[in-house]
Amino acid sequence: MAGDKRQNKIVHVITESGPYGGAQRNTFLTVKGLIEDGYDAELICGPGGPLIQEARAAGVPVYVMADLVRPVDPVKDCRALFQLYRLFRSRRYHIVHTHSVKAGLLGRLAAWCARVPVIIHTLHGVPFRITGDFKSWFYIVYERLLGLITRCFVCVGEVLRQEISAWKIAPEKKLTTIYSGIDFTSYVPQHTALETKQKIGAEAAWPIVGCIGRLSEQKAQHYLVQAVALLTDKYPQIKLLLVGEGGLRSFLEKQIRDLGLSSNVCLLGERDDVADLLNVFDVYAMSSRWEGVGRALTEAMHMGLPVIATSVDGVTELISDEKTGLLAPPENAQALAAAIDRLTSDRELAKRLGSSARQKVKELMDGQQMVHAIEELYQRLSERRIDDSPLCPTLTSEQTK
Repeated sequence: MAGDKRQNKIVHVITESGPYGGAQRNTFLTVKGLIEDGYDAELICGPGGPLIQEARAAGVPVYVMADLVRPVDPVKDCRALFQLYRLFRSRRYHIVHTHSVKAGLLGRLAAWCARVPVIIHTLHGVPFRITGDFKSWFYIVYERLLGLITRCFVCVGEVLRQEISAWKIAPEKKLTTIYSGIDFTSYVPQHTALETKQKIGAEAAWPIVGCIGRLSEQKAQHYLVQAVALLTDKYPQIKLLLVGEGGLRSFLEKQIRDLGLSSNVCLLGERDDVADLLNVFDVYAMSSRWEGVGRALTEAMHMGLPVIATSVDGVTELISDEKTGLLAPPENAQALAAAIDRLTSDRELAKRLGSSARQKVKELMDGQQMVHAIEELYQRLSERRIDDSPLCPTLTSEQTK
């Protein structure tokens, strides 16, 4: 930003902080990096989850809003909108940067009403597969309207940016790609692989297939469970470890019981020892039906794991089939099973793909590189005195100093 970095206040807004998914990790890393680089940055989020504790431990000022929650709740939503507006007015933020659907709606509306000069929204992915149906068009129209008061949309992957542009969700001139970064220094196992296996009861398991992510229709972990069922005859000690929580849990529990896989599939829930778990996986597999880029996928690649992923959306930016991993079509348990079998039986291939995956992520997803790109974006937008949109506030000379 022009002049002293601390002359302009920045705030990031995201809904309730649990589960600690990719959007939350991206937001934390960004705000932490901004503060370390001398910016006056703060965080507003909903209640619950580890984001609040981690941010405060890192010295990030955090405002927790009890009414800023994910589910639609007219009363809470109205209260949250008013609370955001009041906070934006009193804190006199120069930049409001929102994340996720609900925070993106309420945060941008409140910022516009409070005459915040620069409003930015990060698209970590789309909330559902856009197919052109009524729900898709509702989302498109909703984002187009919000786009009138949004100076810039940040997309966490180039394929995502192209999809947003193709559906005309936002004008091309307002779209930019900044890859979601990773703090590589935080992914260091604290225990040996044997200790971790003993801790989760997987000492005799082989191969161990892992997947980290929200248990949801989007992530579609039930296809991984089906894939394991196809492999138990050949690999009776195979173990699938699913890390995360979500609405699909009860369905998965029933599926595991019905298929007789209680000893082969384990639902580990939310964990704070992700690096230790990645260290014991023999294969990382992701079965998403749609995906922005896939934060957990990038973490697995950074750890040098051989990865299998579905060929959807931004995943193909990271995974080149046979080069940095194996791709399988979505909603295809047989293809996932075949890929797991291949990597298990061909360890040289697994080693080569894991090494290439690690190099790819290091080049593309460095956390410091992401923060610097966001800082450059802030400076560029702050120096722009008039936005093309008639609904965006005009920056005064005082606001751009």
